[in-house]
Amino acid sequence: MVIQMGEDYKDQLFFDLETKSVVYTSPTSSWDLAFETGVSDYHIFMNGGGTGVFVYNTHQTDMTKVLDAPKIKDNEWQFDQACGTNDSTGIGEWQSGGLSKSEVYIVKLDPTFYPDTFRKMQIVKVSAEGYLLHYAGLRDVANKTIFIPKNNNYNYTYFSFSENGRIVNAEPPKNTWDIVFTRYRIVYHYLHNYTYPVTGVLTNPYNTIAAKDSLKSYEAIDAQRLLKLKFTNHRDVIGYNWKQFTLDPQQGTSQYTVNKNMIYIVKNRRGYYYKLRFLDFYHQGVKGYPTFEYERIN
Repeated sequence: MVIQMGEDYKDQLFFDLETKSVVYTSPTSSWDLAFETGVSDYHIFMNGGGTGVFVYNTHQTDMTKVLDAPKIKDNEWQFDQACGTNDSTGIGEWQSGGLSKSEVYIVKLDPTFYPDTFRKMQIVKVSAEGYLLHYAGLRDVANKTIFIPKNNNYNYTYFSFSENGRIVNAEPPKNTWDIVFTRYRIVYHYLHNYTYPVTGVLTNPYNTIAAKDSLKSYEAIDAQRLLKLKFTNHRDVIGYNWKQFTLDPQQGTSQYTVNKNMIYIVKNRRGYYYKLRFLDFYHQGVKGYPTFEYERIN
């Protein structure tokens, strides 16, 4: 399979292993916040790879008094970890005992997409039907209010601050896909924990787990090998480092190379196991075309 992301990585593509097809495509920058949709769910995630969302909890409860960006260091802004689990969100536990703490968050957005970088928001409440959100420009006194409905056919309901705030359709129904080729944020530990957007693969958070294996060859991985692997629901098991970036400053060239010895196994929402490995990241010399092979393990 060849996934046509393109060299600017503007789109995220949702892939279904069973039907061998991309089932949905949307811009990586189409959303800012993702709200869980289960009846008792309440966690809120941020777009790290598209619109580069960061948040800061002011611990104030009056939005009219929050008018200025915090005077904090870059590493004091909060963000989601790449694993995508509920305990790894930058917004964190915004409620206590089922009730909102009513704390005001300042939202910092990528100026590429939002020249007016800052917003503020307050999560008023959540129910089985959806969320009530107050939001505004940082210096605005009057707030806007939006109801963000839950639909359990999807993993999340997506919200964008663009066009004065709107709900967007950023992903397909959760029972139609296994992996998504997208942009997301990592913490680059070798450079003072600097946060950095990468291009890679995340798994479906709905009933999907994955593992990786660099000790056995692609051909040797079978049903017996699965018993020795450690599967996890962390969404970034496949991630981005199946490819390596090499820069030659003297020649002024750069190149991605793919590690064909890193094998990934996905147990999808239907309970089927698939093994896959990447073969290339280029098409006719243009980057942004992940090429991989995969097969179902019986």
